[in-house]
Amino acid sequence: MDSGSSDNDDEIVQFKIAVLGNGAVGKSSLIQYFCKSGFNQNYKQTIGLDFYSKKVKLPTSVDGKPGPEVQLHIWDVGGQQIGGSMLDNYVYGSDAVCLVFDVTNRDSLQDLRYWRDAVHSAYNAGSNANAKLPPSQQTKRSFPRMYLVGNKVDLPHSQIDTLQAGLLAEFGENCGGALVSARSGQKVNALFTQIAADLCGVTIKQYDLDLADQATANVVSAPQERAKADRTQVVSSVHKKGDCVVM
Repeated sequence: MDSGSSDNDDEIVQFKIAVLGNGAVGKSSLIQYFCKSGFNQNYKQTIGLDFYSKKVKLPTSVDGKPGPEVQLHIWDVGGQQIGGSMLDNYVYGSDAVCLVFDVTNRDSLQDLRYWRDAVHSAYNAGSNANAKLPPSQQTKRSFPRMYLVGNKVDLPHSQIDTLQAGLLAEFGENCGGALVSARSGQKVNALFTQIAADLCGVTIKQYDLDLADQATANVVSAPQERAKADRTQVVSSVHKKGDCVVM
């Protein structure tokens, strides 16, 4: 997403983040904790897509430069969207993608292969469609940064230690991720702060990331009207080397 500006503040940089993964892995809870500083006990499945937006003021970088203010537009994509006809539209144009899994559920981690391939498919489809436009209407998009996010680390019986290491190796040597808890808030704010910093090309101190977990949220917009989309069964998957970011 291109940098944005407004009459009130011309310095705010805007980024789009798509959050993907199987249903019930805690994607919505993760986003809501970041935006509302709290965990919602009442589970409600996301049907189609929800939108959130939040401003983040990055701390001073390691080289002493003041951190910019960043607007994160977070797209909460329903788990039933894998293989769906609208998924390409939801994903294309993202600056970053969070692939979320449940650390107590092996299937949710293994299925990230499908979600990763869906990101590649969306990027290729969007790039091909963009190339067919008149040159004056074309918009160049870079492949999004990717983050593997293991949620529910507050729960016992984690099943992902060995499996996660194997999957990260399969995704590519630069693939890594973060372990968080949407219930306790562990590393949630730090995750999104790190993503904002990475997208801005800013290196921040670990101390400041730790402080970010204590920050309160300032929600700019809550979920908009939900859009229902049909679920399509995944028939096959082509495994590729992904471009993930080690956190």
